Amino acid sequence: MDLLKINFNAKSSYVRYLFLLLFFCSVTAFAQVKLPTNETGQVQYQELVKLPDNTRKAKQIIEQAKVWAGHEYDSLSAEQQYDQTNNILFIKSLYLIDNQNVRYTLTIEAKYGRYRATITDLLTESNGLSLLVRPTSPTVEEMEQAAGNKITVKEKEVIEQTAQQQTELYQQINKSCRATLASLKTALMVAKEDE
Repeated sequence: MDLLKINFNAKSSYVRYLFLLLFFCSVTAFAQVKLPTNETGQVQYQELVKLPDNTRKAKQIIEQAKVWAGHEYDSLSAEQQYDQTNNILFIKSLYLIDNQNVRYTLTIEAKYGRYRATITDLLTESNGLSLLVRPTSPTVEEMEQAAGNKITVKEKEVIEQTAQQQTELYQQINKSCRATLASLKTALMVAKEDE
């Protein structure tokens, strides 16, 4: 009898552990991804960087940014515009994430010894559909409400799968935007001599 109690307790402990593990994995998988926003609530990544040589001219910073953009983007995937009067470089490009285009605008504004880089206007395109990237990834509950809460088991599975895909997409968008800003920062931290 004591042997059965010990064995049952061991199985019970194992089942509790397995349940907790599955619970935490499912919570992580469906966790809502929150992206940074500006004061109007639109998705925006922004970084203000002071360069080590605080006397570097704005034009020189923009020239370095242009060189970086030439290496970072191919001419087919990016459009560049330069405002010489205000030393602002605009780059319109896209990330290819899971067979979806995620379009964005990168704005680089230079002043003496510093620059501000801003990624805005994020838009996903897939199968002829274009949608603005929202500040948070959609949840299963939000999708069920949008469907009118009268859904079949099969539809619920599709909604859960879609929510999971959106969570992964938003995670990749976040990672890609942060990597772009980090790459730019690495390139501009290197001091260049005046030409």
